[in-house]
Amino acid sequence: MDDQTALTLALQLIALCCIAAALLLYLLCMIRNRYIAGSGSDQDDPEVTLNIGMGRAVLITSCDTAFGLQCALHLSNLGFRVFAGLRDVTENGSVAARILRAKLKEREMMNAETATETNAPSGASVGTLIPLPLDVTREDLLHEAVTLIRRHLPAGEDGLWAVLNTAGLCCKGRLENQENSHWDAMLKYNVVGTLRTARTFLPLLKHKRGRLINMGANTDSNNPGSGLVAYTAVRYAVEGASMALCHEMAPQGIHVITLQPNGVALEKVFAAARIDVPERPEGHTTLVIQNPANKYMDYNPSVLPPQAMRMLEKALLSKSPKQSYQLLPQSTLNSLNNTLETIKKKIIPAQIKPTQMA
Repeated sequence: MDDQTALTLALQLIALCCIAAALLLYLLCMIRNRYIAGSGSDQDDPEVTLNIGMGRAVLITSCDTAFGLQCALHLSNLGFRVFAGLRDVTENGSVAARILRAKLKEREMMNAETATETNAPSGASVGTLIPLPLDVTREDLLHEAVTLIRRHLPAGEDGLWAVLNTAGLCCKGRLENQENSHWDAMLKYNVVGTLRTARTFLPLLKHKRGRLINMGANTDSNNPGSGLVAYTAVRYAVEGASMALCHEMAPQGIHVITLQPNGVALEKVFAAARIDVPERPEGHTTLVIQNPANKYMDYNPSVLPPQAMRMLEKALLSKSPKQSYQLLPQSTLNSLNNTLETIKKKIIPAQIKPTQMA
């Protein structure tokens, strides 16, 4: 065999190896994407896509938070009957209340148009939004919510499929700089509020053998200097209470589930919903007349990505739900990115400092 033939064969062999490596890399990427989208592919995964919504009644304790509002709109679009807890449900209430009111009005108009075209009765759509006044720190509003929920349930039904507890408070700051009032407020909203919510709505969950879903601890929060010492403590208290309540309620068929917001910025989860109004450019004098309701109808929440909403669907619809779900399965990658950003911030300034000569 001459040198030219040997070289040709070697190049062909290298090309085949490259093709095989590319195929292997493609398969690994496909497996990784399926893991991110499905977080392990439970055997009961078809339940997530079959019988979704079906008019099941779900209570979201706080839609004043950005996360709660996103969950309410997402679940109502899937066909759930969503009871949306708000501190102020009046017309001049919070931005979240105005958004829900505008979305509800828009949906009623769409249902009326559909009913006209198909000769179906108006309001035949299954998914709906029902705002109600609710504050997990007030016993009177909790008991009033039970009465309102029973009043709005369809005839013959007297129970909830799920209670999603999105009420919470995060006071971020170094422990040495925080006041006792910060800790008391977080204990009141996160721990005592969770216990009050469970005690109040467990009777409604028993009728449907439903599920109580709480926000658990963010394991990414044990970063030194992250300013989440007190908040992490109260969230682990919620997670511990959820685990104990899970065993206590198991004989009655009630599932108690925690959602772990790893890789999610807590400021986004508990931030109040807001709509940014674009400022008029400097020197621009043209008056633009716009229907103020449009900005609320066009609101599209994007606090958490679709993968997180899929995890929520699993928690709600799996026949045998897990005790906890991570909202973002790729949180390890997010943590790595955060670590790299931290290293970059620490290394780059050190590189540009002038070196002192001895």
